[in-house]
Amino acid sequence: MPAIPPVPLAWKNLAHDRVRFALFSAGIGFAVVLMGVQLGIMNAMLDGNVAIIKQMDGQIIMINPGRSSLMFMEGVSRRRTEQAAGIPGVKAAVPLYIDYQFGMMRHTSKDPSDRKETRRIRVLGVDPKSGILDLPGITPQEWAALEKPYTALYDSRTRESLERPGETVFGKFAPGVTTELAGQQITLVGDFELGFDFSCDGTVIVSDLTFSRIIREPLYPFNPMAEADLVVVQTEADADPDVVAERLREKFGEDGDVLVLSRTAMVARERDFWQRNTPIGFAFGAGVVLGFVVGMVICYQILASDVADHMPEYATLKAIGYPNRYLSMIVLQEALILAIAGFVPGMIVTYGIYLFLTEWTGLPMRLTVMRFFMILGLTIIMCVLSGMMALRKAQKVDPADVF
Repeated sequence: MPAIPPVPLAWKNLAHDRVRFALFSAGIGFAVVLMGVQLGIMNAMLDGNVAIIKQMDGQIIMINPGRSSLMFMEGVSRRRTEQAAGIPGVKAAVPLYIDYQFGMMRHTSKDPSDRKETRRIRVLGVDPKSGILDLPGITPQEWAALEKPYTALYDSRTRESLERPGETVFGKFAPGVTTELAGQQITLVGDFELGFDFSCDGTVIVSDLTFSRIIREPLYPFNPMAEADLVVVQTEADADPDVVAERLREKFGEDGDVLVLSRTAMVARERDFWQRNTPIGFAFGAGVVLGFVVGMVICYQILASDVADHMPEYATLKAIGYPNRYLSMIVLQEALILAIAGFVPGMIVTYGIYLFLTEWTGLPMRLTVMRFFMILGLTIIMCVLSGMMALRKAQKVDPADVF
């Protein structure tokens, strides 16, 4: 039986006309770009919604089981925070306060007409001395300045204003700028880097005392800090975080009012909520599927056309004894060559689009190793499936019909 055909035979079938081969590669590359950009935007939006969790300097997160996402309001009793601090292996249990609803920030412009604008911003309340937020850009001096009441740190990557280039949607942010947050005057004392997400245009950080006065006291005047939105648990250096987490679960398991998660599990939980319960997953997942289908159609047309163009050659091979398996391997090898030839330029263009969109929109468009190989795998599967459909034409060729 003839051996499996060497790759050069499939290569020569495609590459003998270089202009045509370049067009073939561009067609596959277009599908790669379509899949890559849709996947990139989806993951950028999901990554943006978990960025704050990734910046928490703690191995374990305690959250209310009924709080399916950070943007909701169910909290953890402060009593649970104190109990967690007494568990062996726990170095510190620090409450973190998050508000998505009542933190209305007034525009910082000095123009009275602009100052009428208010917009909702995410507010984080934390003890400045706790060290549980590991955010780039914050100096020890800025953390110390935050201890003064009615001061705030601002996110330098807050969504930019389309009407006022160079400013955020809240106006100009800079140290020393004074504005209003939830009807109370605050002064900006420093900045950090985080980025906006699907639920908010920006973030400010205030001390837990300022958070209590501005956000909580108007709503809960008698006990404004009775609940934390979540608790960040830091473990001792020689403690196993998994063992400590299990001890916390045993402590709070009976009442069921505290969910104990590793930081990684918390990130996965938050991503899962946004992917399953919002249009993000469906809309951009459908875009990836559309790119896959478009690529299959393009690849099938290319391979079917190539088979038709080389029908006499396939008939000759079959006439001298080469089986259908041999002809099928040629077509499948062509499919793999097209996959690689289209993937390389397609990913170069995709990466360039990632850089452009990151700069233009502020979304964290990251091409991780896993996402790189996911797109590569989809491209190979797309082309192989197209090849399997196209090879039927090569298998049906009859030498008598050609000659």
